[in-house]
Amino acid sequence: MYMPYLMCGYAATILLMLAGCMVMSRTVPGLRGLRLLVYALLCGLLGVLLMGFRPVGPGWMTIALANEALFACALLLYRATTNILAVRDRFLPLGIVILLAAPAALQYFTYIHEDLPSRIYICSACFAIMAAARAVVLFAHKEPAADHAAPASAQRFLVVALGWLQVSIVILQVLRIVLSAVYPPRDIVHMDPIQSGFTYLNLVLNAGGGFGLTWLAMSMHRRDLHRIAQTDGMTGLLNRRAFEEILARELHSLYRAGKPLSVLMIDIDRFKEVNDTWGHQAGDVVIRRVAWALQSSLRPGDALSRFGGEEFVILLRDTTTEQSEEVAGRLRAQIAGLADLPGSIRLTVSIGVAAGRFMDTPEELLRRCDAAMYLSKKGGRNLVTVDESLPGRAGAAPFEAPA
Repeated sequence: MYMPYLMCGYAATILLMLAGCMVMSRTVPGLRGLRLLVYALLCGLLGVLLMGFRPVGPGWMTIALANEALFACALLLYRATTNILAVRDRFLPLGIVILLAAPAALQYFTYIHEDLPSRIYICSACFAIMAAARAVVLFAHKEPAADHAAPASAQRFLVVALGWLQVSIVILQVLRIVLSAVYPPRDIVHMDPIQSGFTYLNLVLNAGGGFGLTWLAMSMHRRDLHRIAQTDGMTGLLNRRAFEEILARELHSLYRAGKPLSVLMIDIDRFKEVNDTWGHQAGDVVIRRVAWALQSSLRPGDALSRFGGEEFVILLRDTTTEQSEEVAGRLRAQIAGLADLPGSIRLTVSIGVAAGRFMDTPEELLRRCDAAMYLSKKGGRNLVTVDESLPGRAGAAPFEAPA
C-alpha cells in the first residue's frame, strides 16, 4: 500500500472532524476542551500531510517533524480530555518530555544509525503511553458526589467507552511493536500488510476517539447547564425547583421500597431585623454562613436546598422521625452557636420536621413540614416541632432540642 494514498485518507477524515468542531464552536459556544481539540486536529493534519511527502521530502521534515506534530496531537488530545472533565493534567510534564526527546531519537535512527524498526518502536511506544494516560483519566473520572440535582450520570457510559477505546489504541500500538519485531518492515513508503493494516485501524480508532471527545464535551456542557439551572446562585445549594424534583423521585422510591424519609424546613428567626439593622450585604453573609453550617453537618446522601429568602429545606434519606428530630436539634444548636457574624449577630432558627407517608405528594409533605415550622415560630422561635398529624403524635407540643 502506497503511503501518500493512506495519508490522504487520514487528512480527509481530520478535515471532516475539524469542520464539525468549527460548527460546534459557533452553535454551542463555551464548550470546554473544544479549542484544544481543534489544535490537536490541526497538529494531526500537519503530521499526516508531512508524512504524505515521505517519497520526495527530506527525513527531518517527513519523519522527525511529522511525528513531532503527531506527538503534539496526542498530547493535546490528553489536555482536551482533562479540560472537558475538569481534572488535573498530571501526565503533562511527562508528555512534554516525550515531545522533546522523541524527535531527537527519530533523528538518530534516521541520519546516524538508520533503522526503520527502531523508529516504529519509538513512535508506537510514545503513542501508547499517551493513549494510556488518556485512559487513566477517563477511568478515574467520577461525578461529584454532591450533584443531587441530576439523575444518574448519562455521560458515565460514554466516559467508560472512551476509556476502553484508548485501551484499544494501546493494544494496537503494542501489537505493532511486536509484529514489527517479528516481521521487520523494509520500506515504510510502500507498506506491507502489517503496517497498512495498522494504519487503517489506527485511523478508525483515533477518529472514533476524536468524535467521542466532541460528544463528551457536549454531554458535559449539558450537565453543567442542568446544574446551573438547578443551583442557588448565592449559596451554591440546590434551588427550590431542583429540590422538588428530588423529593418527587424519593417519594416514588418510598412507595416501592418502603424506606423512611423525612423533610426539615428551617427558617432564620428575625432575619428582616438583620437586613434592616445591618444591611442586605450582612444578610447575604448570614445566609451563606447558615448554608455552610447546614451543609457541613449533613451526610453526602442528604439533599439541602435554599428554598427561598431565609428558608432552607433538607431531605433526609433512610431516616426515621426520631432520628430526624435529633438531627434537627443538632442543627438548631449549631446555628445558635455561630460566631464572627456581622455586627456580632446571634442567630437562631425555627425548624419543622415531617416524615414522608404512603401516597404523599411533594406539595403535601412540604405543606405539613411548613406548618410544623410555623408552630416553632409561634412557640417562641429557636425550636424544633415535629408534624402533629403523624400517627401517635396528635397534639404534640414544640420540642426544644438540647443545645
